Amino acid sequence: MAVKHRKMTLSGQRKKWVEGRDTTLRGEPVRLNPRTAEQYADEVVKMVRAMHLDISSQVENLFTKPVAKTAVQKTDDVAMDASISSEAVALTDKLASKWIKRFASFGDNWTKRMMTKATELSEKDLGRSMEKLSGGLTIDTNQLSDKTKDKMIASADQASSLIKSIAPQYTSSVKEAVSRSIVDSSSSFSQLQQTIHDSLQDKYKSHKNKAFNVAKDQMRKSYTAITEGRMKDLGVGEFVWHHAGGSVNPRDYHLNVLNGQKFSLDDLPIIDPKTGVKGKPGDLPFCSCYMEPVISFDKK
Repeated sequence: MAVKHRKMTLSGQRKKWVEGRDTTLRGEPVRLNPRTAEQYADEVVKMVRAMHLDISSQVENLFTKPVAKTAVQKTDDVAMDASISSEAVALTDKLASKWIKRFASFGDNWTKRMMTKATELSEKDLGRSMEKLSGGLTIDTNQLSDKTKDKMIASADQASSLIKSIAPQYTSSVKEAVSRSIVDSSSSFSQLQQTIHDSLQDKYKSHKNKAFNVAKDQMRKSYTAITEGRMKDLGVGEFVWHHAGGSVNPRDYHLNVLNGQKFSLDDLPIIDPKTGVKGKPGDLPFCSCYMEPVISFDKK
């Protein structure tokens, strides 16, 4: 059964105009500025870079010591690498503990600031949209229901958890890469050093890109969740789906099926035809689609 929203406030002239008509009033599209999301994502990348520089410098320094060169040698085609392996494991474990703690604190602080900004922008953007939709009234979009506050708490918890997970994922991959390099070493010691260097650089590049995309995606999701809650609080239960465009590999279903169509927040459309999952713009990973609030009036 559809949820009954309270009625959206309209100006007298707008209200008179829609009486007895089949019509849809449209607000301004509400979309997080991509550059703002990128700025917050850049902060996470900066933290990942600091972690990479610290870990890579200490790990590579380990493999410049005489003990490392002595340990990595061949006798009857068997690698005598137990000593350096133990030192490498101890070092990477120590560094992992250090950066997991730092990311735990960073994740909480980053999420708090990100949510504050997303909340501020949602209020501003939705206010502008409601002004157009209502016919020029200034609508208070700052009031938040308990349900919307719950959405914000859930969004913040998810964002914080994902940012915190960057450190253990990165340090685990570094530890694995270093150990594999030692075990698989079959040439000169200098070649082993180069292999480890290359492996660390590869891990950094992949995790840096992932961190950037995850952080940007979490800010978009938080902004959209707050906006959805506020729309319902204001009595706006419908939206037009807009595809963001510009993606190298756009979701065909979002672009050619959902784009431009009107939906209800209480009866969301299928957003992935393969799984049948339902949702709103931005719910799927790295989806940049966005909503345009609307109100439909049916002639009685």
